[in-house]
Amino acid sequence: GAQPDVVVLALPWSDEQRIEQCLRAFMNLPVRVELAPERVLDRFKAPRIARLGSALTLNVLRPPLGHTGRAAKRLFDIVIALVALILLAPLFLVVALLIRLDSPGPVLFRQTRYGFNQEPFRIWKFRSMRTMDDGPVVRQAARDDARITRIGRFIRKWNIDELPQLINVLTGDMSLVGPRPHAVAHNRQYEGRIDLYARRHNVLPGITGWAQVHGLRGATDDIAMQKRVEYDLYYLDNWSFGLDIAILFMTVFSRRSYRNAY
Repeated sequence: GAQPDVVVLALPWSDEQRIEQCLRAFMNLPVRVELAPERVLDRFKAPRIARLGSALTLNVLRPPLGHTGRAAKRLFDIVIALVALILLAPLFLVVALLIRLDSPGPVLFRQTRYGFNQEPFRIWKFRSMRTMDDGPVVRQAARDDARITRIGRFIRKWNIDELPQLINVLTGDMSLVGPRPHAVAHNRQYEGRIDLYARRHNVLPGITGWAQVHGLRGATDDIAMQKRVEYDLYYLDNWSFGLDIAILFMTVFSRRSYRNAY
């Protein structure tokens, strides 16, 4: 007779009686028995059996980073941010002086953004505009935008305006690498129009990210924002220290990181 190596039980999981009968029948044979998954599992990438207390569960979704990954990434962020702030202190002083000489107003600008788990926080930036919008309506910067100061145009092009966010990294509101946080007004605008947009908030937002090193910066229409979200979700699903280091390297040395900045 036939000597199968594997038997697949293609039965509904709710049919406990027939599953039990089949298991009892095949227990007497040296064969591997597989229970075919319910069709709903097709939409999950890597479901796995887990234990929650005394109960067995089927784990279908997990945070992008586990406890160990989050702790290691946090330690890396603190060390690099501290070193960067010390090394960049002379640059900060020069930029602050140029901003004060170029136009009236504060050197630093704070704006509300959504961070991890959609918790609001105040992001630090060098002021690059004559206006400091932070409310229900925030107009994105455009090419040849009259609101941008002379020094502002330069520091935006070379990402220097983002460097004060190293302070946000130290306070734990941001990471060096992650999805870029958007103004609250823009978050509300895109959340209902782009599928899985809010999933970007399952990790800390970053000073730089996978989307930014691929040239997806500046003002965005719906199509460009959809592309940016796709890159952000790729980062969530494929995070590693190697990817973070590659993104940091590309942020500094890749030409694409400086595209579409105005």
